[in-house]
Amino acid sequence: MRIKDKIVVLTGAASGIGRATAALFAKEGAIQILSDIDEVGLRKTYEALGEAQERTTIMNVDIRKPEEVKKMIERTVDMHGRIDVLIVNAGVVRVGPVEDFPDEDYDLLIDVNLKGTHYTCKYAVPYFKKQRSGSIITLASVAAHIGQVAHANYCSTKAGVLGYTRALALDLAPYNVRVNSVSPGATDTPMLQSDVAKQAKDRGVSYEEVKKEFEKEGVMGRWAKPEEIATGILYLATEESSYMTGADLRLDGGWTTR
Repeated sequence: MRIKDKIVVLTGAASGIGRATAALFAKEGAIQILSDIDEVGLRKTYEALGEAQERTTIMNVDIRKPEEVKKMIERTVDMHGRIDVLIVNAGVVRVGPVEDFPDEDYDLLIDVNLKGTHYTCKYAVPYFKKQRSGSIITLASVAAHIGQVAHANYCSTKAGVLGYTRALALDLAPYNVRVNSVSPGATDTPMLQSDVAKQAKDRGVSYEEVKKEFEKEGVMGRWAKPEEIATGILYLATEESSYMTGADLRLDGGWTTR
């Protein structure tokens, strides 16, 4: 068990990559604080952990609200005295051409993907500095590295996460705290499924047609499983990646090699 008894805070744990990460970290012996705005999904994640429930706390948190994020971090430290790993996974996607893109959708992307990432790090950083150890892992995206049709607004927020991560790594290096990101490619999650469904509807084509387009973007011809992304997150959480900071781990099926 590579992270046995490590204190891990994971946002966006109700489904997809977050749920797969919670399951993997449970197997590796972590003590987890799992959060999400989706109470039903979060409860399902928790119930699937079996005996690891004894080492798990779940919290209903909206990362758009700094007071809720602050409370989550403070409660974690009150319970366990420290945070060893912070995984900033919560995110949303909205797609569409810029000329028709609703302001409320862009506000949501910025509030969750950018400001939510900032709030989660902001309230944890003082504890990381004090303990002079730890690993912060953010979730960027293949969309942080490339352009995608009808994704300008989403791409801008994920590119922002990448820049935020690199700069924060510089700030925390003197405190022996590592900050890295993971950039998944097309991953079979509810978020991507909703993205594909909307594009199919907007374009008047089938879901399968759009799905095949996404599959062809990488060189491996398929979507990733959430569990495959979770393994990369685990790597960044362990001492196996002890010389990595300010880096981005691209798990994109070769998408960005083209």
